Amino acid sequence: MKKRDRMKFPKPMSDLIDDTLAGMGIGERLKEARIWNLWVDVVGTAIARQAQPVRIINGTLTVAVSSGPWMQELTFLKDMMREKLNRQLGAELVREIVLKSGRIKPEQPDAEEQAPVRRKLTQRQLSSISECAAEIADAETRAAFEALMKTSLEHVRSSK
Repeated sequence: MKKRDRMKFPKPMSDLIDDTLAGMGIGERLKEARIWNLWVDVVGTAIARQAQPVRIINGTLTVAVSSGPWMQELTFLKDMMREKLNRQLGAELVREIVLKSGRIKPEQPDAEEQAPVRRKLTQRQLSSISECAAEIADAETRAAFEALMKTSLEHVRSSK
């Protein structure tokens, strides 16, 4: 049995992942998926509220647009959007943009805007946490457990 050659130095994990994805043929699709993350930066907030990417197949990006007037306006901006997207992606992934009438998903509020609502714990809850934690021998683990339980009980769960 032939031994494999030794590596002269360890390869960075990112290179190993890139090599694996390239071998699987999905590296290009992952690059294309970045379009959704870059969309608002490329087109701006006003346009992103009215038009959103739906899919990309063989370099053709399909964009859902909220209304006829917006579709007409974006028809004139397709080349600029394509160029900016490709510049941000670092490759010529988008060759054409097709606009279609469609439903636009409302934008999600930022995580900062969704500050967690905390409630004050009762003495009974604090005592219960302390009793449960008392059985943990390691002081550091016990403190971490208590902090985790307090944080968990302080957060108000939404009914969504």
